[in-house]
Amino acid sequence: MKNIFKALSLVVIVALGLGSCSKDNINYEDGKGAATANIGYLALGGMEASILVDTENIDSETRAEGVDINSFDVVITNQAGAEVESFKYGERPTEAIALEAGIYTIVMKSAEMSGAEWEAPVYGAEREVVITRKQTTEVKDIVCKLRNIKVSVSYAADIKEQLAPEYTSMTITLGDNSLVYGIDEARGGYFAPVAEENTLQLTFKCRYVDGDKDIIMTNEITGVKAAQWRKINVVVQHAADGTSNIGIVCDTWTYDEEVVFDTTAYLFEEVLVDDTDMPVINFEGHDLALPFELTDDMFDAEGNFTKNINIDITAKAPIQSIIVNVSSDNDDFLAAYDDVMPLESDICAGSVSNTFLKLMGYPIDAKGATSTRIKFGAQTDMFRSYEGAHSFEITVIDANGGKTTATLTVKYGQNVAPSIVWIGYDIDQRQTYTPGMTCDLKVKAALAVADFKVKIISETLNADQLTSVGLAAEFSLVNDTQFFQSLSGLGFPVGDAVYGKTELDLSISNFLSVLAMLGPGEHDFEMSVTDMEGNATTKTVMFRFN
Repeated sequence: MKNIFKALSLVVIVALGLGSCSKDNINYEDGKGAATANIGYLALGGMEASILVDTENIDSETRAEGVDINSFDVVITNQAGAEVESFKYGERPTEAIALEAGIYTIVMKSAEMSGAEWEAPVYGAEREVVITRKQTTEVKDIVCKLRNIKVSVSYAADIKEQLAPEYTSMTITLGDNSLVYGIDEARGGYFAPVAEENTLQLTFKCRYVDGDKDIIMTNEITGVKAAQWRKINVVVQHAADGTSNIGIVCDTWTYDEEVVFDTTAYLFEEVLVDDTDMPVINFEGHDLALPFELTDDMFDAEGNFTKNINIDITAKAPIQSIIVNVSSDNDDFLAAYDDVMPLESDICAGSVSNTFLKLMGYPIDAKGATSTRIKFGAQTDMFRSYEGAHSFEITVIDANGGKTTATLTVKYGQNVAPSIVWIGYDIDQRQTYTPGMTCDLKVKAALAVADFKVKIISETLNADQLTSVGLAAEFSLVNDTQFFQSLSGLGFPVGDAVYGKTELDLSISNFLSVLAMLGPGEHDFEMSVTDMEGNATTKTVMFRFN
């Protein structure tokens, strides 16, 4: 209908000789032969704007939840897209605006839209008008509706009481933008659409109150449009056979039309599955989050290894793939390993000969089985030949698509302190901030991270300002749970995303634009990483703002 309207409007304009492309070729004269302008008028003084907020249409005299319609920007553009008039709605002209005859677009909006932000609805409307020579076109009303996508997350009471709050969160991602919803997060997140129909990526992480491991599940919501409110509810889904899994239900409330809401609720066809159905990787008697310390007293007089480093793998569905990715702080070890088999290989793919698999302690009959064992004891002579920390990331995938990853780190001979690297910059030098600058850090700890502390040292960023954003001058990414929500919102990994990890990415780029607004000064971020054996490394990221 809109395209038909445009076509008809153009026909009318051409028929009247008012088309902008031909106006220069037409000479208008009054009855006495005097030339007259090709001008019409747009009257907005009597325009009444309203806002469709949730299910209520708020009139122009009302301020709802901090939304002041009088502060909305109104921009008028011509058919070529050039701006011809702009003003605040509350300051709209009472007299008619003189415009050359043609087609114009009136855009009204509350604010510019950001990628993803808490409690940041953007309302707006768009109206196309035709201005005819010597005629007055009047706009009487316009309804501003939600322009971004609202997402909220809640939990059914029966599942909420089973989950540990500090380990439970839902991350919603649209395009390159994400928000992390804690279990008690009551705010709505607002996402800028990237297409007419969008896909929300969901990553749900939780831990049962009486559990000791994380459950991580993913899913997606497709067909999401602007002006929709997606209300995600985490529930217990009960099956006919008496079993139960964690699932999600998503209600869709729409702002597209002036209706109460779309009552259609649906349960995802693909329900988020508890990790009890995922493959299991186990080192009996040893916590894989900690390195295995290989010592000389584990060998007899003939040099035979008297202990075991057995990784047991079990799955409910047949094993399809076991990918082993090898890393080390000792390049000579990597070169020696690579002489035998690739540093990354799928031992179920048949790309490595059975002879070499047996030599390195890998099974040759794992594919299709539901249990198997990797005997890393076969590699202990190589471990003793190259001091350092040698890590084996093991990823198991079964026939149902279940996937589990765990890392074995074997340490021999020397303490290896964690490392902190500022990607693209010398972390030991103070850097002068320039617009668009990033601060992405790569942290490695061969013996796994036990604690990660950050201290903010600033000439102008005071304690009150930090408190206002839910932070303090000093905090731990592992232990200070009271800051986890704020830190996650700024893109920091926290809790189990840090503890026990041998490698992690950390970005403080989001801070930089905030610090730039404080004016000239120096701001330092002192970072201390301690591994499971007490080895610590401290590096300071240093900025100067001119």
